[in-house]
Order: sequence, then C-alpha cells, then structure tokens
Amino acid sequence: MALEQSKDENKTPAEAGEGGAAAGKPATTPIKVYSHAGYKRDERPRAFELEGRRLTVLRVKKTWQEESAASGRRKTVFRVHAHDGRSYDIALDGATGQWTLEPFNRKRT
Repeated sequence: MALEQSKDENKTPAEAGEGGAAAGKPATTPIKVYSHAGYKRDERPRAFELEGRRLTVLRVKKTWQEESAASGRRKTVFRVHAHDGRSYDIALDGATGQWTLEPFNRKRT
C-alpha cells in the first residue's frame, strides 16, 4: 500500500491551501466542532465550522497528545482531511472541552 503524498508537497501551508493560522492571526482559533461522543465525551471530530462554512471530516489522518509546559494542560490534536481537499490540525483541550484550529505543522506528517 503506497503512502499518500500531497500534490502540494513543496508549497507552504498557505500556498497549498492547508488549514492553520495565517500571518497576523492568533496561533490558535476557537472553532465549533461536531464530534462523535464516546464513553468519555467528545472523542472524534466529524465536522467543524470555519469562516462560516461547515466542513465534513472525511478521515482522521493522525492523532497525538500535547502538554503545555507552562500550564501543564493537555490537549488532543487531530490532523483531519476535510471534504474541501485540505488538511487541518484541530485540537480538543482536555480541561475545558474547547476546540481550536491549530497552526498546520508539516513536520507532523
């Protein structure tokens, strides 16, 4: 099985149309996420709203945990592929339940 490669591999996230923070915007942006609720609570994103549009998550490409050194708070980050053909990093803060759009980081492929 071949590993999927982006046709925009050599472009920056903004040029390739990847989600994330743009110049002059905050590092994370609060967003509304529609998720599958498991036995704990929100577990997997199914769709999210961005700039007035509802984007359907076609698949979760990768999931990882991050912990803030300053606050010790933990978040779960989901790299998702949406129906608009773009990939986004969206995160769920474990303490507050708040979802955010994260800067897209190609190094986490």
